[in-house]
Amino acid sequence: MEKRVLGKGLDALIPKKITSFKEFTYLPLEKIKPSRFQPRQIMGEKELEELGSSIKEKGIIQPIVVRKTEEDLFEIVAGGRRYQAAKLLGLKEIPTIIKELDDKDAFIFAIIENLQREDLNPLEEAEAFLRLIEEFGFNKEEIAQLIGKDKTTIINTLRLLKLPPSIKEALREGVISRSQARTILGVENREEQERLFHQILKERLSVREIEKKVRKISKKRKIDPFVLEVEEKLQKSLGTKVRIYNKRSNKGRIVIEYYSLEGLERIVEKLQ
Repeated sequence: MEKRVLGKGLDALIPKKITSFKEFTYLPLEKIKPSRFQPRQIMGEKELEELGSSIKEKGIIQPIVVRKTEEDLFEIVAGGRRYQAAKLLGLKEIPTIIKELDDKDAFIFAIIENLQREDLNPLEEAEAFLRLIEEFGFNKEEIAQLIGKDKTTIINTLRLLKLPPSIKEALREGVISRSQARTILGVENREEQERLFHQILKERLSVREIEKKVRKISKKRKIDPFVLEVEEKLQKSLGTKVRIYNKRSNKGRIVIEYYSLEGLERIVEKLQ
């Protein structure tokens, strides 16, 4: 799949200074619809109220970015909060910059804008990176280049998707931090992860304290070289993490990880 990466980030699409009113257009709010590619899922009422107060006092300083749709409407690419706050205030129109963007560039734009504003929680970041991989064919190196972070950061962020649902929800809501969640992943067994998570909440453990707990819980797996070789071959073939748990009786189980339904379908196709 050919990829056209917006390497300069938002600077490639939005000028640093708007020098003329001709550079943006006022559009009726009724002609604008929310984005299908908005990576941000949580938008608090208090946050919108604070933004609304700022708009009431200073106006909308930065126009929102939209693209035209087939229905003769305009879809938000960046500025969803400003749009929502304007609706709450009862405004009839809003300043916009109209861009010609395909689906891929619209999604990339939305991710970069949210990351630069630090608007995404860690799980939303991970889900956005996964969409870039599965829907638009990016690899981890290209995502790192796109958003100006190293590959290790991308890998560690994506690993958060492996957490059990209850821990992911806590991370999404800010109950635990990114560092705490990442440390929990040092334990492979999901039941142990859940127990450690509840212990973190109950005892309010710091990251260092969690690391000590992880070291106690985690035991080095003694893997037969043949089993290890098969495990590595499966991982390479399926393009995902695979673990083989071999018992003394030479019976065991194979665990193949996936992070979305699209990822599962891809694995099933390779197995057929």
